[in-house]
Amino acid sequence: MTSPLAGQRILITRPAHQSDRWQALLHAQGAMVDSIPMLAIEPVTDADAVQAVKSLILDFDQFDHAIFVSQNAVQFGFDWLDDYWPQLPQGPRYYAIGAATARAIRARGAGPEACDSAAMDSEALLNLPPLQNPQGERVILFRGQGGRPLIGQTLAERGARIDYCELYQRLLPADACTELRAYPHIPDAITLHSGETLENLQRALETTGKRAALNDCALVLPSQRVAEQALALGFSKVFAAKNAGDTAMLDALSEALASPHC
Repeated sequence: MTSPLAGQRILITRPAHQSDRWQALLHAQGAMVDSIPMLAIEPVTDADAVQAVKSLILDFDQFDHAIFVSQNAVQFGFDWLDDYWPQLPQGPRYYAIGAATARAIRARGAGPEACDSAAMDSEALLNLPPLQNPQGERVILFRGQGGRPLIGQTLAERGARIDYCELYQRLLPADACTELRAYPHIPDAITLHSGETLENLQRALETTGKRAALNDCALVLPSQRVAEQALALGFSKVFAAKNAGDTAMLDALSEALASPHC
């Protein structure tokens, strides 16, 4: 059976250091793949931000729960932990948003709490039994600057004491607009793995004057929440995956390309 991706042109927007696996998966389905990263992940460099991270890392053994929102949070967070905790303390329980994030935690020698929900999103994590009544317990949330507030706010309402360990910043890559302006194709679909990536694409389209040319492309997004964000920005062909994992995104992409509107 021929894949619905066969012969289709897909524009992917993942950060350059995270795009290889996704690109290879699409190639294996017979797609033509173009890559213009619309998100760059950079460590925090401001002196106050760095000191805030260091202080939390030094207190890591005092936390009851450690939540990692992304693979980037795992990478930067465990790099810091490796510097100050050659052996991880026994106290914190580990949690991951998404299957890939859970795999990254295991690869760094810790065991994340199981999440049985297929969505593997913030809402599913908040349904885990250990987080139902965290009254007086300390939670450290490893994330980028300005992350989604749902987890922290919900756990604080349940009585937890929350600290945000903001390790990195999300930026529009310096050459993204130049690459988009020179891009000669109208792709059949554009895949975006986060709300921040969508916002950066919107900004780049407006900056380069290519909004009209690419406005009718099918956008494949990692959740219904981000899909609604795209609709609010004026995009008309929006397809929501169940989560940002490769399988879910591939399923949504196949659905988009099989749609009579594409």
